[in-house]
Amino acid sequence: MKTQFFQLEPAFAAFFESLHLDHFAAWWNADIERVDEPNRTRGGRSEVGRLSVPANGRQRIFYLKRQENYNCRTPGSPIRGIPVALREWQKISWLKQRGIPTLEVVCVGRESLSEDRAILATAALERFSSFDIWLARSMPDRERARGLRALGQLIGRLHAAGVKHGCLYAKHVYFSDHDSAELRLIDLEKCKRIFSRWGGLRDLDTLIRRSPSLTRDERRLLYAAYNEASPYPWSLVSLEQAVMRKMYAKEEVRDE
Repeated sequence: MKTQFFQLEPAFAAFFESLHLDHFAAWWNADIERVDEPNRTRGGRSEVGRLSVPANGRQRIFYLKRQENYNCRTPGSPIRGIPVALREWQKISWLKQRGIPTLEVVCVGRESLSEDRAILATAALERFSSFDIWLARSMPDRERARGLRALGQLIGRLHAAGVKHGCLYAKHVYFSDHDSAELRLIDLEKCKRIFSRWGGLRDLDTLIRRSPSLTRDERRLLYAAYNEASPYPWSLVSLEQAVMRKMYAKEEVRDE
C-alpha cells in the first residue's frame, strides 16, 4: 500500500474543497470533538472524534479517525504493517462490493514521514439507531420480527461473503429509524476471514450475549433468518445449542 496518498470520495469532493478540507494536513489538524479517550496500544495512538460542518443551513456530522504509528501487520506488509484505519477502509470497500451495508467513507489518507499517520472519515449514520436502542423501543410485534429477520439475514450474508465481524456488539449494528429492515454494520477493524460454519459463531454469541432482552422466541427467529442466508447450514436446534455452548464457555472462563 502507498505510504503517501489522500483521497476524497467523488460525491463529497466539491463539498470538502469548499471548506478547504482538501488535503491531508487539513484533516489531520481539524478541530474535532473526541468521542472517547485516545487508544494508545500497538505502540501508537488512535483517536476518533466528531467533525461538525455547515451544509445547506444545518450542521452535517462526520466521524474522523486519526492514527499515528497505530499499525497492524498484513501479508503485504509483514514487518512495518499498515495503519489500522486503512485496513478498516479496505474492509468497508470489500464488503460494499459484496452488498454488505456499512459506513459511507468520505475521506481516507496516509502520510508516512517521520511518523506513520492515517486518517479515515465517515458520514454519521443520521436517522439510524444502534441495536440496543432499537430493542428498547415500543413497536408492533410484526415490525420487531421484521427487524430481527433482517439482522439474522445480514449476519448470514456477511458469513456467506467469507468473513466474520469479530466484535459484533449491539452498538455495532444500526437500524434505520424509518425502516427496521435497513441496517448498517460499523466498527469493522476486527473483521476476519472464516472457512467453516464454526467460524461465524463468535458473531452470534457476542450479539446474543450482549442483548439480554431478547426472548428465546426472538433469538430463534434471528437464527432461522441467519440460516436462510448463511452458506453453512445448521438445524435450528443445533445452531441454538452451539451458540449457547459458546456463551456458557465464556461465562465459565470469566468466573475462573
